[in-house]
Amino acid sequence: MQWNIGFGIYNIKDIIRERRDDMKFKWLPVSGKSKSYADPFIFKTEDDTINLIYEDFSMIDLECYGKIALSVLDKNFEPVFHKQILDSKSHSSYPFVYKENDKIYVIPESSKKRKVTSFKYDLNSRSLVDEKIIIDDLPLLDSTIYKHNDKYWLFATLGDHKFDHSKLYIYYADTLFGNYLPHVNNPVKFGLKGTRPAGNIIEVDKVLYRPAQNCSEYYGKSIIINKILKLSASEFIEEPYMEITADKNSEYSEGLHTINSLNDIIVVDGIKMVFMPFKKIRMYLKKRSGIKK
Repeated sequence: MQWNIGFGIYNIKDIIRERRDDMKFKWLPVSGKSKSYADPFIFKTEDDTINLIYEDFSMIDLECYGKIALSVLDKNFEPVFHKQILDSKSHSSYPFVYKENDKIYVIPESSKKRKVTSFKYDLNSRSLVDEKIIIDDLPLLDSTIYKHNDKYWLFATLGDHKFDHSKLYIYYADTLFGNYLPHVNNPVKFGLKGTRPAGNIIEVDKVLYRPAQNCSEYYGKSIIINKILKLSASEFIEEPYMEITADKNSEYSEGLHTINSLNDIIVVDGIKMVFMPFKKIRMYLKKRSGIKK
């Protein structure tokens, strides 16, 4: 299984209004079968440059964990600059991007370290600085933050292995950096279809929509867009609104896992199956050597 990132010229609000599921994507160039790019988040700087932050993972990397990378793209979505911006010495993924007061913050998934950590993105050095722990001693997966009614709402599933994809937890705070309080009804949702976060929450015509993963058949099958009906400290109700599936004529036709947008650009990650006979040998050697992910 190989992941890659695709770009399409679409307005996400129109896609949701029209419940469209016919998008076509241009995929990043990938060297070899061992490399995967996933969990894409996108933003622009003042010079109108497209910046992509994502998980960079290699099956032949003996460390065998995800790292966070940055690619700067031209108007045709061709990479013109690439840099690894985070190696936490443990698995990192889903580098959620949040902009506030002209500052850019990156909150990567770091459940292996049982914490939710925020970094500020330094525009000059193109690096992550000023690390802050905003939730400690919880293995939260794919933390996604949205400001609503003067509070910051953090959505995530809990990385307890058995229910990684199926239990949704909400925390809320008065500021981006906390103190985050648990929702009184946690876990607020249970199920494999449409629970684990899959990208930024989207507001369309004063209604909130939450992308989530469909893991009902397998991990990364498709994306469910949920319509949020109620969100408060005492209530949370959402319902499935639409499904976004992979283009079966695409090279990456096996599934979609994350969706984000910027103006009239939509970015996703897709899956294709690849044959890698050395994988089982490598994983066996890794197990015997005691290397841990």
